[in-house]
Amino acid sequence: MAKKNNRKKRKIVSRTLSKRIIYRDDAPVFKFIDPNNNDKLSEMSGLDLQDLMILIDDYYIKLRNQLGFGDDITFGFEIEFEHAMRTTIYDRLYNIFPDETWIMVGDGSLEAGAEINSPILKDKIKTWEDLNRVCSIVEPLAYINDRSGGHIHVGTQTLGDNRDSWLNFIKIWSVYENIIFRFTYGNYLTARPVMQRYSEPMTKDFWRFYEKLKSTNADLNTIINTISNTKYQAVNFNNVSRKKCSSYKPNNTIEFRCPNGSLDPAIWQNNVNLFVNLLCYSKSSSFNDDIVEKRHQINNDRFSSLGYYDEIYLDQALELCDMVFSNNFDKVYFLRQYLKSFKVRNDNSYKKSLKFTKKGIKKVV
Repeated sequence: MAKKNNRKKRKIVSRTLSKRIIYRDDAPVFKFIDPNNNDKLSEMSGLDLQDLMILIDDYYIKLRNQLGFGDDITFGFEIEFEHAMRTTIYDRLYNIFPDETWIMVGDGSLEAGAEINSPILKDKIKTWEDLNRVCSIVEPLAYINDRSGGHIHVGTQTLGDNRDSWLNFIKIWSVYENIIFRFTYGNYLTARPVMQRYSEPMTKDFWRFYEKLKSTNADLNTIINTISNTKYQAVNFNNVSRKKCSSYKPNNTIEFRCPNGSLDPAIWQNNVNLFVNLLCYSKSSSFNDDIVEKRHQINNDRFSSLGYYDEIYLDQALELCDMVFSNNFDKVYFLRQYLKSFKVRNDNSYKKSLKFTKKGIKKVV
């Protein structure tokens, strides 16, 4: 560790969502890299990178009380679970939320299961406290089985009305979908078995849409109509209003359907942090077409099916997190969930990874 001070710092220009968050963490990984800096991890030397990976593998993420989103960013959760004691869950949920802001509804795709739908949420301390309470209610009374999903809705105003932002989004998703999927497997090593049916990978389709729409100079309505193939794709655009996307409107959302189910609030929070940052990056002036184009050429459609998404592609993951996140704290949280325990599935079972989260709330200022 003493050598660290002699190593060359690598920085990229900071890009923030809204609020400036100060992270304080005494873990060894954040003595190696400052959590508030924005180091370009993809350009680290071999020894530096090796040291960083060892430290990340020894780090456990927690639910944070803030992420730094502005008040204009809205999102919501659909928490699915199976083999549930539904009456008990309903009663306990109602005792805490008598206004029924968090509600339990049936779900015919699950086995003796249900889902809890959140209200429209913002990045407030209460939001994360409420999510923690809901997961604590359900956890002892239900299971996350191989049919449970963890769908997240984000308000379309996060991406806005600019056609180029939408094209950037489907482009970067197409190129890095294998990274995004493994990350959103959460505490599992692979996709849930029904993923292909209810959340179809879109690598090839999104790239085809991107090339067609870019070349024809399509307007925003045409773009949204083209990419809204079906509800059952990794990113569902069927809820998107064709009239206006730049201002808040209830139920005008982009739905991310690829996350596996979870009752761990830190994983839910980490997933929404990636999706919101990905959307914000897609509309930012710092969007790096050159890196995305080059990665597409390198990949050359090799990673276009779920069979490849279980694997670890560290160079791509580092590249994506350097583009999307503006501080080392977010990057470590992203990499910890993506890498999990550096294990990949070696059979056809739906297996959990070694645990990489801790209970409790990480306070940030």
